Amino acid sequence: WRAIFSQVRASDTDLEKIGEASELLRDLSPLQVGTRGTWDGKGFVLLGRIKIGYPSGMWSEWYAMMDDGSEGWLAVAQGLYMMSFRVNIDPGMYGTGFVVGKQYLYEGMTYVAEDNREITYLASEGELPFIYKAGFTARSVDLRGPKGAFLNFLYGRDEVEAFLGRYAEYQDFNFQDLRSIDGWES
Repeated sequence: WRAIFSQVRASDTDLEKIGEASELLRDLSPLQVGTRGTWDGKGFVLLGRIKIGYPSGMWSEWYAMMDDGSEGWLAVAQGLYMMSFRVNIDPGMYGTGFVVGKQYLYEGMTYVAEDNREITYLASEGELPFIYKAGFTARSVDLRGPKGAFLNFLYGRDEVEAFLGRYAEYQDFNFQDLRSIDGWES
């Protein structure tokens, strides 16, 4: 059997049912809603997650609320960890599309387009800063810069969103309140 959960949107005075979603199946990640960590000297808590897929794989994007009230996203894919924050960039400055392997300049740094693919939202859990829709598709473009920097463009909602961040090692986050996994030590 598989659990079905109601998705609700809360306002100051009401709860509104906006849809239903199936239970997100557990993976081998020790991260969970409620996990705490640090990034650049600021604490954060993971409030929700989206499982994102593409034809040859999938990854998780964790919605992180920083102690100062800012919002970030922690991506976990194939053992890589990337923390990013939304930035205001006009993607039109790069023309009509990104070409994998081509270099692009942003704020004086050179980024190389590494990935340009269609993605699908597969499942979610916890709290997200937008209304989640299973099956939502978008185009995601990843660019890598020097010293682990990366830039991502997400084309698919009413606007193009851009996220700037960098890669880090698991231990750099000082995670706490992890999910227990048999045979694994944190």
